[in-house]
Amino acid sequence: MSIRLAIGFLTRIPVGRVADASLTASAAYFPLVGGLVGVIGLAFWWLGAVTLGPLAGAVVGVLATVVVTGALHEDGLADTADGLWGGATSKRRLAIMRDSRIGTYGVIAISGDLLLRIALLAPIDSDNVVTAARILVVGHVWGLVAPLVLAATLPPARTDGQGVRLGAPTAAGSAIAAVTVAAVTIGLVGQWAPIVMAAAAVALTGVWRLALRRIGGVTGDIHGAGVVVTNLAVAIVVAALAREGVTWVG
Repeated sequence: MSIRLAIGFLTRIPVGRVADASLTASAAYFPLVGGLVGVIGLAFWWLGAVTLGPLAGAVVGVLATVVVTGALHEDGLADTADGLWGGATSKRRLAIMRDSRIGTYGVIAISGDLLLRIALLAPIDSDNVVTAARILVVGHVWGLVAPLVLAATLPPARTDGQGVRLGAPTAAGSAIAAVTVAAVTIGLVGQWAPIVMAAAAVALTGVWRLALRRIGGVTGDIHGAGVVVTNLAVAIVVAALAREGVTWVG
């Protein structure tokens, strides 16, 4: 039930009817779902790269991850950018974030994210599947660590919404998530896992500080922004390491 709820909430993958419940119980499986999204993106990247070339493959792979998640996190990023920089008070910022219309800051944030993610994959040809896997899978796994950390360390900024539905994960849930993240990260980037962790921590700390200072807590949109920013930070570091030709297993 919990893993089905995680898949059903975070993606458009059909999992049948799942009873509406607190997302907290399913939080343990968020990084696992991130890995699934990364693998789907990898498959479409490879198909696009083989048939149309590396640049087209990069576009197809990134768009596949957006489609399979229903642009859930990108929507949160756009609303967060509009709200945190578009309002003079916490109340006004929260009102802007709840508005379904997208503003200038939101457009810039989404465009920048998508362009950077495509640029990271564009130099990789179809023969280098492992490098693409490191960027896509590790990035998406770490991205979905962000909501767990934010939920555990920030109060909800509203009395309703996804910021309330997702509470601090249990000890058992945190352990499951940690094992998933460790297995994927060490399995794919080996000795560079601490660098990846540091990149995720820096990105997530930035989102955390902005949320606390600008609206006093976390919302569903902040969770989405945390996912995107953390994913992108990890992907950038992994791509930079790959470009330097590092030895992944010491």
